[in-house]
Amino acid sequence: MGEGQAVEQEILQRLTRVETKLDMMASARDTANEALQSTRSAHKRLDKIEDNQMWLWRTVIAALLVGAINLLWKGIGA
Repeated sequence: MGEGQAVEQEILQRLTRVETKLDMMASARDTANEALQSTRSAHKRLDKIEDNQMWLWRTVIAALLVGAINLLWKGIGA
């Protein structure tokens, strides 16, 4: 009977280890999902910043073109 209890105790210990590892895997999965969501959010913010920067460059180039055209017209009118 003592050997049967030892085997049963060994099985319970191994089962406990398996359950612990499964809990750790679930926790790791949750952490990975949170990291993925955070990465997606950061990517959206970067895309928005890039769009705003593109708008700024277009505005600066347009202002330079208007200034150049204005100088040409003043040169022709002089």
